[in-house]
Amino acid sequence: RDFQRARKEAKDSSETEYSTLIYNHPYFPNLLVDTSTSDSIITTAITLLFSNPSSSLNGDSSVKESNYVSTQDVDLSKFEVTEVEGGITNALFCISGFTSYNKPYSSILLRIFGAEGMIDRDIETSTFATLAQQELAPPYYGRFGNGRIEGYYEGAIPLSMNDLRDLDISKEIAVKLANMHYEFCIPPSLGEYHDEKEPSLWGQLGSWIDQAMNIQQYQTKEDDARAKEYYNLQRIQQELKWLKADGIPAEAQGIVAFCHNDLLAANILKRTNGDISLIDFEYGGVNYIAFDIANHFNEFCGGTSAEDNGVPDYTRFPSEEQQDLFLRTYLDVKRQYSSNGDDIVDAEEETILLLKEVKAYVLVNHLYWGLWAVNQAATEGTSEFDYLEYSKNRFKRYFEEKLHIHSGK
Repeated sequence: RDFQRARKEAKDSSETEYSTLIYNHPYFPNLLVDTSTSDSIITTAITLLFSNPSSSLNGDSSVKESNYVSTQDVDLSKFEVTEVEGGITNALFCISGFTSYNKPYSSILLRIFGAEGMIDRDIETSTFATLAQQELAPPYYGRFGNGRIEGYYEGAIPLSMNDLRDLDISKEIAVKLANMHYEFCIPPSLGEYHDEKEPSLWGQLGSWIDQAMNIQQYQTKEDDARAKEYYNLQRIQQELKWLKADGIPAEAQGIVAFCHNDLLAANILKRTNGDISLIDFEYGGVNYIAFDIANHFNEFCGGTSAEDNGVPDYTRFPSEEQQDLFLRTYLDVKRQYSSNGDDIVDAEEETILLLKEVKAYVLVNHLYWGLWAVNQAATEGTSEFDYLEYSKNRFKRYFEEKLHIHSGK
C-alpha cells in the first residue's frame, strides 16, 4: 500500500522526479528506464543510489548518507553497463563503477520488470526487501517506475544444468532451500499477502486458468493456430479440479512455508567464497514445501533457456538416488528447526512420505508453468522465447506422468 500511496502522491505532485523512502530506500514512481540506451540505465541507477529523499511513507527515518554525492557531480563515463543473461521474465543489467564514489559496492543489478499482469510488483518488491533485510536475498537498494535496483554478487556465476546433477551441489541446494523455508519470518505488514493458513498455489492456478481461458487472441495468427493445436484449456481446467480433490496423497503432511517456487539453475549462484545463494524470488509466496521441491526437480530438465527455447529434456530428471539424497538432506535441516519434540516422525518414514507428496506436486507443477507460459505467450509474444512450445511440452509431460503414476509402472 505504501507503493500505491507513493504513486498517487507522485501523480498529484508537480515534481517531475518525486521520490520517497519505502523500506528505507528511495522510490521514484515516475522514473522509467529506456533499455535501448545505456545512458538511461546508468542515469536511473545514479538517481536512485545518489539521491536523498527526505520523506518516508512507511515509518522509516529519513536517510542522509554521510558520503552523499550530488547526482550532478557524477561522471557517467565512469560506469559500464553489461546485460545479464539467463532470465526470460525480466531484463537484467549489471552496472559497475561505484567504487570511485565511496559506495560499499562496486556493482549493482538493475532489474526491468517483465510478466506484466502476472506478478503484483508492489507485493513482490515488498517481499524482496524483507528477504533482503533478513539476509536471505541480495540487498535491496530502491525502486523506480518499471523496475528496481538490487545487490550484485561480484564474481558469482549461475549454476549450469550439469551442476544440478552434482550430488554435493544438490545437497548444498537442499540445505539452502530448507534454511529459507524455516528461517524467513513474514512481517505483519505482509501477512495478508502471505497467509500461512492459505497457501497461494491453488488460488494462483485458478487465476491463471481464468486468464488463459479469457485470451481472445495471441500476438500473431500463427500463434492463434498453434494454441488451438497444442492444448485444450477446458481439459486442463478439469485436471486442476481433479488434482486439488484427489491428486495429492491423503497422508501428505501438507507443510507450508514461504517458498521460492522457481528454483531453476539460473536462480542459484555459486559465490566466489564457494557458497551458493538463491536469487530471483518474484514467484515466491507461501506454498507447500513439497511443491517447491517438486519444482526444483522439474527444473533439472530445463526448457527455459535460449538454447532450449521451450523444449525440456526429461531424461535429465533427477534419479531416485538423487531425489532421496536431496530429501534426506533437506529433512535433516528441517529437524534442526524443531524447537520441541512435536510431530516427530521416523526419519525413513518421513522421507518416504515427502517423496510421495513431491511426486504428486511434480504433476501440479507441469500445469502451473504450462498455464504461465500460455499467458506469457499472449502478453509477450513468442518471437524471443517460444512460450507456446514450452506450454505444449509441460502439458504433454503432465499427461505422460499421470498415466505412468496411475498405471503403477
